[in-house]
Formats: sequence, structure tokens, C-alpha cells
Amino acid sequence: MIGVLMFLVGAILNWAYNVIHLVFLVGVWPLILLYPIIIFLLTLEYPQRLFLFIHKFNFPFFADFDQPEVFGFSPGRCRNFKIKTPDNVSLGMWHILPSVLYRQITDAQERHRKVPHGSLVTKGIQRRALIERPVFLYFHGNAGNRAAPTRIATYRNVSERLNCNVVAVDYRGFGDSEGSPTEADLAIDARAAYNWIVDQGVPHTNIVLLGHSLGTGVAARLARDLGKDGIFPRGLVLQAPYMSIPEAAFEYRAFQVVNLFYPLSFFPKIEEYLKNCILDRFNTRSHIPHLNIPVLMIHGAKDREIPVKNSQQLYATAVAAHLGPTKLSLAPEISLTGEEAFRDFVDKTEEVDGGFELEGRRYVSERNKSIVADGEVVGPPKAMFVELTHAHHNSVQAHDLTYDSIEDFLEIPDQASITGASNNSLSQLAE
Repeated sequence: MIGVLMFLVGAILNWAYNVIHLVFLVGVWPLILLYPIIIFLLTLEYPQRLFLFIHKFNFPFFADFDQPEVFGFSPGRCRNFKIKTPDNVSLGMWHILPSVLYRQITDAQERHRKVPHGSLVTKGIQRRALIERPVFLYFHGNAGNRAAPTRIATYRNVSERLNCNVVAVDYRGFGDSEGSPTEADLAIDARAAYNWIVDQGVPHTNIVLLGHSLGTGVAARLARDLGKDGIFPRGLVLQAPYMSIPEAAFEYRAFQVVNLFYPLSFFPKIEEYLKNCILDRFNTRSHIPHLNIPVLMIHGAKDREIPVKNSQQLYATAVAAHLGPTKLSLAPEISLTGEEAFRDFVDKTEEVDGGFELEGRRYVSERNKSIVADGEVVGPPKAMFVELTHAHHNSVQAHDLTYDSIEDFLEIPDQASITGASNNSLSQLAE
């Protein structure tokens, strides 16, 4: 009996050894051999930009942007259009109306029952909405296009919860836009989209720059570029931002699991060399101290793709700038010192007993009114960091505290109707 048991145990161990050997032979060893090749390819321009922007993954595939109704919008609520950049690249864009205005128009239609649903949403009505309610210019993350479900959820929340306009742009190479993306070219696209809004008669103080993930770097650079020209929009909202692409790339977890560059952490010199090879850097951390508009950072504590320490570092940078032009070095390096150092540094700026403790934590810092932003690095006039307890990378836009914070921090006016839109006369609503 013992001999039989020993035979069975030996057979099982032999089988397990053969399986493990096969797995290494077929799966692991090829990956080990391919890994240096993959890393080398990522030092080259074309593969590197494919990896960063993932713009070839054009999801939703075969999207009909001319029919936003396919993605759940009511007729006439979302308008598709295109603009040209200064370097003659065509960009696809959407304008989503504030929900209150849209309901006023459709209510008028239902009363008169003389025209198809949504047909009264003319260009004149769209312009009126842009002028009379704040406009959120939205910059999305990498991969996919402006019709991706999580992005549409953001448009809906902004237009319904805040009763504001949303203008969403697909950068070059994304969606139905022409060209191929680079950091410099995305800066051109962002400015072109911003200028289109201004050309509709919208004052700068009624425009909010809203970015998510990769788009936070685009939005932050636009804010910095506008400031250099003496242009100051209403504010900058960064959802799941990063300090810079070189820093984010080496901690980014694809599908919240795989960190491609983790093995290189054991070889600091190679890691540093590869960071220097990154072409598109999107260095948001360097922009924050130079901004002269309110900056709101919102991040999920459960974000495994871009960890929350990125927003913590950006907020700590703003707080340090508020202490004076020479105080930036006081901001702790959170990657080295840990979260407790951040908590200690910004402790006095935390809002407590605000009634949202189960949802997250909010911190607010304001520049000393005695400090004048006259070319000095003094940080934004006010900064807020919202740490959402239960949010991950792509659920920030789903949390109530996100929109409560935007509304409070940027003082979005509470307006129940749009001037003139409630008039019963159809001629008043038409262009």
C-alpha cells in the first residue's frame, strides 16, 4: 500500500514538473527573451507614441459621430461638427447642451406639437447656450474616442448635474480627427478648440478646462500657454492626473494589474535612461506653480493605474507655492517620503466635518492675498484636492462629490433656466 502511494505521489510530482516546464518553455521564456526587445522598441519614436496614446484603438469602433443619438443622446441635444487647426488638421468635436435648456425647448415642442422632437435646437440656440451657461472643454485620456461610454457619462453629469455646456474634442489621430498625435500637436489642438469656443462669443471667465488621465496633461499645458498670453479661463479641473509622463509610465498598471516597467526598477541607470528617451513628457508638475487660475484635482484612492500620490504631489506643490516664490522645495517628495509626509504637510488645509467623510477627503489652499502674481512662481490663486475614498481610475466621473466639489470650488452659478428659452413663441426659440 505504501509503495502504491509513493508511486502515485511520484507520478503527480512528475506531472506537475512537466506542466511547469511546459509553461516556462511556451510562455515565460519567450516573454523573458522578448522583454529587452520590447523595451528597446519603446525608445523609438513610432512605437513609443503608439504605446502612450493608444490612438489606434479607436473605440467605439466604426462610430457614427454624426448621429450622437446612437450613443443615447436625445435628438438635437448633441451636435457633431469639425474645426480646422492653424496647421490645417481637421478635428472632430461634440457640443452637448445644458439639460435645462434642452428640456425647455422640447417642452415647447410638446406644447405646440407642430415640429419633430429636437428640431428646434438651432445653431442660434446652441450659441445662446454657450454664452449664457459655463462651458466645460473636455480633454479625454488615451485610447478610444469621444464616444467612449465613460466619457459620455462625464458629459451627461456636467450637462445635467451642473447645467453646463460640454465641448468634447478628439485630438488628431483619435476618433474622426486627422493626423497623428504628439504633445506639441495636442497643444495646438487644445488651443484650436479653446479658440473656437471664444469665437462663439463666450467670455474666458465662463470656460472651464476639464481633463481626465492623459487629458490632464493637455489641459494643464493649455492653461499654462493661455496664461502666458494673459488669458485666464474660469478654472482647471484635473481628474486622475499625473505628475509627468516619465514618472507615470514607470508606475502605470495596464488593466490595473500589469506594470510593464517594474523589472527595470532594479536597474536605476537603465530606468533613468529610458525616462530621458520619452519624447512627450506632459510635465503637469512643472506647470502648476505658474498657473494663475483656480486648480481642482480629483483622484480615486483606489486608482491602480495612476496612483493617488500623483494628485497628492501636485496639490503639495500648489500649497508650497502659496507659501512664497522660494518655497517650492518645501513640498515633500511623496514617492520617497510616503503618504504620511503629505498628510503632515497639508494638514491645515483639510476640510473636516463637511458631511462627506464617507465619500472622501477635501483639501483647500488659497494664495496669501498679499502675494501678487507678477511673474513670480506663487501657484494658483486657490487649489483644491479631492480624494475619493471608493473611486478608481475610470469611476471618478461617477461620484457625487466630484460634481459637488466642482460646483462649489468654481462657483458655478445655479440657474434654473436660459434667458428667452422659456418663451412660448416658437419664433423666439428658432434661429
